[in-house]
Amino acid sequence: MYEDGRFKPDPQCYSPIIDSLCKERRIDEHASLVSGKKHLNLVEEMFLRGVKPDLVTYNSLINSLCHSVQWKEATRLCNRMLDEGIAPDVVTFNTVIDALCKERRTKEALSVLELMSHRGMRLGIVTYNSLIYGMCLTDQWDETTRLFDEMVGQGVLPDIITLRILLDALFQGRMPEEAHKVLETRVKYGMELSKITCSMLIDGYCFCGKMDKAKKVIDLMVIKHHVPDIASCYKALVNGYMQAKRIGEALRLVEEMIEQGVTPDVETLKALRGLRPKRHVVSAE
Repeated sequence: MYEDGRFKPDPQCYSPIIDSLCKERRIDEHASLVSGKKHLNLVEEMFLRGVKPDLVTYNSLINSLCHSVQWKEATRLCNRMLDEGIAPDVVTFNTVIDALCKERRTKEALSVLELMSHRGMRLGIVTYNSLIYGMCLTDQWDETTRLFDEMVGQGVLPDIITLRILLDALFQGRMPEEAHKVLETRVKYGMELSKITCSMLIDGYCFCGKMDKAKKVIDLMVIKHHVPDIASCYKALVNGYMQAKRIGEALRLVEEMIEQGVTPDVETLKALRGLRPKRHVVSAE
């Protein structure tokens, strides 16, 4: 409280307001909330009022600046934070790495990763997911594999986000064998294959024309009693068979769907209409 009895704001007062505005990317409005002077920098305004920004405040501002690609300002704030004796935490580093990777600046992201390691920070799934995404985005497959192996070796198991990033990228790059290795790693460490993972695998294998592998995944889903949830997977597989000109297998799969209690939708039935092989009649001479 000030000497005249007025309330003195502290970092805990500023932080939730700053965080809310940063999430809305309204950086230019920060200063106006404090004093109505839109051209004042918020951090400077806080110092003028005798309030030192805390780590939460800095993290919110750095996050917003990084994702607004205002690297110069973000760097300035990082340096100001260090000058004030406030050490960056995992959230700070993850924020910078994520933003750099999304901008395809993977070399700089790896430099930040190295800095984290030097500071003895344990790398978590958020850090690895950001880096793997950046490597996939820039087609650095060797680095992607290295990071994935390092992650698992450190005891950080891939989550659904990791799988989605990797499987989407590998299948789009038509590398189904690499995608299968990711799957094997998950199974090796006793991680359950979810319905979402199975769906991604089926879509990916169909996209690459690996129909036999796609069928094995759907058989696995049936064994694990995921039947009520696999109508879309059956549909993807039927479409894949038709694109591969394997009409007989597409028709047999529809029969299997019905046996499993999965009703083909109108679109699937319409696509199959007229595709049933015709019988050849041998005329007597």
